[in-house]
Amino acid sequence: MAAVVVFLLGSIAATGARATAWTVEISLKRDTIEDAMIMPSALFIDEAREQYYVVDSGKNRLLSFNRQGALLNVFNAGGSLQTPFDMVRTGDGIIWVVEKGKNSLTSIDLQKKQTIPHTLRSKSGPVYPHRLETDGERLFVQDKATGDILLYDRDLNEQKRFVCTECSEGFFDFKIEGGTLWTLDRMGKTVYALSMTGAVEKTFKLGDAVTSPVSLALGPGGFLFVLDLYNRDVAVFDPNGEFKYRFLQPGIASGQLYYPAEIRFDPWDGMCITDEGNSRVEVYKQ
Repeated sequence: MAAVVVFLLGSIAATGARATAWTVEISLKRDTIEDAMIMPSALFIDEAREQYYVVDSGKNRLLSFNRQGALLNVFNAGGSLQTPFDMVRTGDGIIWVVEKGKNSLTSIDLQKKQTIPHTLRSKSGPVYPHRLETDGERLFVQDKATGDILLYDRDLNEQKRFVCTECSEGFFDFKIEGGTLWTLDRMGKTVYALSMTGAVEKTFKLGDAVTSPVSLALGPGGFLFVLDLYNRDVAVFDPNGEFKYRFLQPGIASGQLYYPAEIRFDPWDGMCITDEGNSRVEVYKQ
């Protein structure tokens, strides 16, 4: 009987059946209707402070939560934020926010109470910031117009440009993990792992396992998790790029997705999904 069970479990993984091992641990949201989040677009995780930061694009503000999901603070830079889309916090405590309303990368110094919008440029022209990541010191900015990823120092001097020569529209999403740049070509349904020199270390073809990939994250054991907007679920690939299983489903109940925008993992073994349609970020545990 044990052998039969092992065989069946292996068959489920191999055929890509839905797995139910991930369950909702906490939900980051505002429970009152009048103060509910509208279109949360991104999540940043501050490991040192043990906090989650949610970008509420619809209400032009940033919200911080502790590890248990309790709201700590609501910040809107004195009402000056205009359609914030993504954010990071560097090692010196400066918050950097992509503002779509200003087409700027805005620096926020909470100690000095300074908010400064910066118009980014590259060696080849203007930059339209979209997704944003940091290694703690430097800033990695995705240019919406080209799909390229640009590396800036803290003085916003361009250091390097990461280009996808095989992508029809450039990169759509990216994450930094272990000194590697994991990038997503949405139209080509391909994942590229790049070294910091720009060399391609790995290439994963997602194939028919996903329909409309919008975000990716490297999870436990080096498994790749890809958020699928059309199917409103998550597809999982092993470290060799082989499709293993998918989980979650469309809906508005807890543990379901309506218009998912981003996936990332926190340092505490949680999988976090930002869901614009359900106006929340849910943290799953296995």
